[in-house]
Amino acid sequence: MLNFLHGKSHNVTADFTYINWHELKLKIENPLNLGALTAKDAKAKSAVIAATDAPNKTKDTVLKHDNFTLIRLDLDDTKLDLESIADTLEGMAIHSYLIHSTASHQQGDKGNRYRVYIQLAASITYEVWALVEGYLSYIFMADDCAKRPQQIMYLPVRLKGDSYQYKIGEGEALNVDNSNLLQDAHAFSAEQQQQIEQANHKPIKPPYKTELLGKQVSIIDAVNSAYSWHELLLSYGYKAQGKAYLPPESTSKQAGAHILTSHTDGKERYYSHHESDPCATGVCIDKFDFIVLRSYQGDYKRALKQVAETYFSDLHKHNLKEYKIHKQNQRTHSLFMGAKL
Repeated sequence: MLNFLHGKSHNVTADFTYINWHELKLKIENPLNLGALTAKDAKAKSAVIAATDAPNKTKDTVLKHDNFTLIRLDLDDTKLDLESIADTLEGMAIHSYLIHSTASHQQGDKGNRYRVYIQLAASITYEVWALVEGYLSYIFMADDCAKRPQQIMYLPVRLKGDSYQYKIGEGEALNVDNSNLLQDAHAFSAEQQQQIEQANHKPIKPPYKTELLGKQVSIIDAVNSAYSWHELLLSYGYKAQGKAYLPPESTSKQAGAHILTSHTDGKERYYSHHESDPCATGVCIDKFDFIVLRSYQGDYKRALKQVAETYFSDLHKHNLKEYKIHKQNQRTHSLFMGAKL
């Protein structure tokens, strides 16, 4: 039976233990009762597992170990319930699974939140694991965990007044290598790759022009360097699916927003095929363009000022100082030239 890296909390960095499928099932059936804690506070006291039996949970170690022992899904604010999730899994010939609600399930303004674990008959490589994770994320409109192979999963806990739910599939473990699931995942990946190749031929939007005076620093360059595309997109409500992202406005199930690496300057830019996406401009855009379209309705001047003041205050102060120095130099030069005449 395969094992999964286990820690008493997310703070554990060494001396990990391992649990198997049977032990994981027991933890789903009988979660630790933490009483009157909030869902946020409960995280610090919740045990965690990983989808691998690597020695620790760092990304480098997990990828070098390259042995994935569990498929998992994060379903946040989903319209699905336990039965519909189970029915979908069974329809895909996945018969051994665990589904449980999270501590924040239906709490406050949160909707249905579930975690799904799929038992594997044999371990798989990251390449296969990421392929299957991406496809299942598309099917369930879930967050694609394949982009974070080191990500941990919080095991369930009971809280006062919660609505904990779980369901267990007792069939045979999934043999990924001989499954229709893997074939479908390959076909899905090939379709996404074709979409990426089409997008790669789209023109690149020229960067928004700003005049830098003296030793001023470009706020646009700072924005483009400060964020990763993945985290930026997640912060705006996108969901990762394989090599693509699904915008929050999309009513389709298939992600059609891509991060493309330019063959000319090596920079990563965003391109979207979604008609409902405000960032689907027909050209490839950078992170600053994306933020301006998403948060400032395309008003570049307002965005530049507010982003500088709010997120890059030190750079903003430096640029103001350089502006004053430049203006003073201009006045001095004018006076000097006037005196010579």
